[in-house]
Amino acid sequence: MANATIPGYPRIGKNRELKKALEGYWSGRIGADELLATAEDVRRDGWEAQAGAGLDLMPVNDFSLYDQVLDTTAMVGNV
Repeated sequence: MANATIPGYPRIGKNRELKKALEGYWSGRIGADELLATAEDVRRDGWEAQAGAGLDLMPVNDFSLYDQVLDTTAMVGNV
């Protein structure tokens, strides 16, 4: 039997919550705590949507606050 999965899930949020939070953080309107709370909510919503869709395997390490390539580069020690 085949397992259902996807390579990743959109990380910006259903209503672009992460984009708005990042812009708010960069402009000084919100603090790091609020940005990270928004990121946590967006990740949780994504996981719940994927679980609700019946995926057998959930993608991991597919979330980034801004730049996935930079995050991956740092993760493998190239920065």
